[in-house]
Amino acid sequence: MILLLPPSEGKMPGGEGIWRPSEGAFGAALGAARRQVIMELPETADQSLKVRGNTALHAQEVNRRLKRAPALIARERYSGVVYQGLDYATLPAKEKRTATNSIVIVSGLMGLARFGDLIPDYRAPMDARLPKSGNLATFWRPHLQQVLEGLARRHIIVDLLPQVHRAAVDPVGRWLRVDVVDSKGSGGHAAKFAKGRLARWLLSHGPDEIESWRDDNWRATVR
Repeated sequence: MILLLPPSEGKMPGGEGIWRPSEGAFGAALGAARRQVIMELPETADQSLKVRGNTALHAQEVNRRLKRAPALIARERYSGVVYQGLDYATLPAKEKRTATNSIVIVSGLMGLARFGDLIPDYRAPMDARLPKSGNLATFWRPHLQQVLEGLARRHIIVDLLPQVHRAAVDPVGRWLRVDVVDSKGSGGHAAKFAKGRLARWLLSHGPDEIESWRDDNWRATVR
């Protein structure tokens, strides 16, 4: 199983060493595209990055430093609501190994990154518009397709992405598009947390009975 998750806006700061775009599980295939994004992000408008005030200042700083940025493992870098629901630190050892092997993050900077890949701090929403390359989702789609086709030959792909990230991928092979729905009509942070809880469940149960998952008022739908 390959479990596609979005990145999070919330990220732990810092790291060690120097991150290189050609590193990681998909660096050989996506390194050149990552370097293009790195060149344009410092020139991308704050409005397109969806930041302002102190958040904009931080985004400008980390995006300028990407060529020599310190790195953290993805599972340590992302700290947003989905990853709080996943709660990797409390997983049993077997499920931690499954997470490292299965989770692939669809990212505006990285394109694709495995859960154990080193990544820098950055700001690159998938619907941002770069000065030359345009919309990031449209930019990434052809670069990601060949990699995803290779993964789909060996794995079921479980897509837990929001719509903005789904715009960067084209389903191929046995591809399950999964959404979490709530009988009370809740959304926002609650939906993101539920998505993390579903991802956690999948690490131990697999995708075959995904529609049997329940968490409080949340359930999964597949299409």
